[in-house]
Amino acid sequence: MIASRRSRGFSLFEMLAALVVLALVTGLVVSRIAASSVTDRADRAAETLVDDLRRAQILARGRAVVVPVFRTETGYRIDGLSIVREWPIGLVASWQRRDHSGWSETHTLNMAGRPLSREEARIVMRIESVERVVKLDPISGRIHVEQSTQR
Repeated sequence: MIASRRSRGFSLFEMLAALVVLALVTGLVVSRIAASSVTDRADRAAETLVDDLRRAQILARGRAVVVPVFRTETGYRIDGLSIVREWPIGLVASWQRRDHSGWSETHTLNMAGRPLSREEARIVMRIESVERVVKLDPISGRIHVEQSTQR
C-alpha cells in the first residue's frame, strides 16, 4: 500500500484571495443596507407627516375650524391633536406656501376643511441624497408624497 500524502492545508495566496472576495461582498452588502436605510427613513418621515396632516384636516372638517401645523427647529407640532414630531437625524425640511407671488417659506400651515379656505403648500424633505416632497392640493384637499426623487 502506498502511504497517503499528508494534507497541507491552504496556501497563503488562497487565504488572501478568499479574504479579498469576502471583503468585496461585505462592502456591497453594507452599502446596499446603508442606502436603503436612508431611503426608508425619508419614506417613513414623509408618510408620518402625510398621516398627521390628514388627521389635522379631518379635525378641521369636523370642528369647522382652522388647525395650524407649526414647524419647529427639529420637526413639527400640531397642537389641536397634541402631536409633536422630531425629524430623523440629518433630515432638513423646507416648508413652502404658494400665494399670488409664488412659493415662499413659511413656519405654519393652516389645515382647513372647506375647499375655498385650503392653501397650496409643499414640504420638501432632504436627507443625504434622498428627497421627498409632501404636497397639499388646495382644490381636491389631497395630501400626498409627490413622486420621489434621488439626487
